[in-house]
Amino acid sequence: MNQLPKEQKLQFIRIDRGISQFNHDYYAALGLPIITSPIYIRHVYLSIARILHPDVYGFSPEEKAVATQYLAKLVNPAYDILMKEQERQAYQGIFKLLAKRLMQKSRNVPIHSAIACELLFAPNDGLYERSVSAIAKVQYQSLDNILQYTGQISELNLVYILYKEGYIYGVPNMPPVLLPMIQPKNAYFPPAYPPSAVQNPYTNSTYANVRSTYQTYQPTANSQNDDDATVIQTNEEVLNNKEIADRLKICEVYISQNDWKNALKELREVLQMNKDNSKCLAMLGVVYKNTNQPQMAKISFQRSLQLNPKEPLALKHIKDLGNSNPEQKSEPKPKPAISNEKKSLPPPQQRGWLSNLLGWASPNDPK
Repeated sequence: MNQLPKEQKLQFIRIDRGISQFNHDYYAALGLPIITSPIYIRHVYLSIARILHPDVYGFSPEEKAVATQYLAKLVNPAYDILMKEQERQAYQGIFKLLAKRLMQKSRNVPIHSAIACELLFAPNDGLYERSVSAIAKVQYQSLDNILQYTGQISELNLVYILYKEGYIYGVPNMPPVLLPMIQPKNAYFPPAYPPSAVQNPYTNSTYANVRSTYQTYQPTANSQNDDDATVIQTNEEVLNNKEIADRLKICEVYISQNDWKNALKELREVLQMNKDNSKCLAMLGVVYKNTNQPQMAKISFQRSLQLNPKEPLALKHIKDLGNSNPEQKSEPKPKPAISNEKKSLPPPQQRGWLSNLLGWASPNDPK
């Protein structure tokens, strides 16, 4: 009598929302944006694995079975795919293909969660990453809500990949790909652009200008003026800086473990996000210094100090490279003048045995 409820309880790993209704959404399974670094993927996977491990929190027998199923059929397959370079790249290629096919079919795919509808009305990278992170914090706190939160992240991922392929909801001549089931309170509808402004919604450069104009709106809780571009830019910078700070903490762990390879890879990715981050450049210099690349280390430290003359890490390590002030170049020491006159040898009694021998063999040696 007790076997039937258990079997029914284990027939649950099916998500009919977002990307998951068309293909496996491995990023949603781990609660990650689809642009996440593979190094951070491992960090998140280990955190989830510790939560779902059946022996950690003293689950009941039924809960252990459910947690084991989530770990084995949802989390582990996602980690196995996303941590392999070739498979991850091929998997990300599926996203672009899926987005293009959906726009060609012009089907109304329902978007149920309010947070995904908000992203649909105001698409931008910062709002997307912030929304995924907010859901991921509670995704695995309760076994009963895992599928619900995973579905919400998968909806966010679907909105995002369409947005990256040029889709914007409500723009004239745009196919009706997504259908929001909820209208957010802060929903913003773009102005009615003339048909000439959107001749080809997928490739036309004019459309790109329309898209950038539409993206200037970002709903915020404390915003008093939705047209204040300065406030919006500041919010995006705060979000971006927070992500960079989190990733630099991971880099510090790699450096403390002398894992120079992973530290170098992660730091280079951070520099792609912000090439003028003085701390990142200083940490990069430390990696170069410890991998026998003193010239590259010196360049990184100098660049870091140009951006922030008080960067402590750069100031500490650049002294070891023989130049405490990167802006001051040491003047080359004058070379001694070469004289054509031969120096006379000391008296024989003051020479060593080898000098006497060489002096004896030289016909020009004064006796």
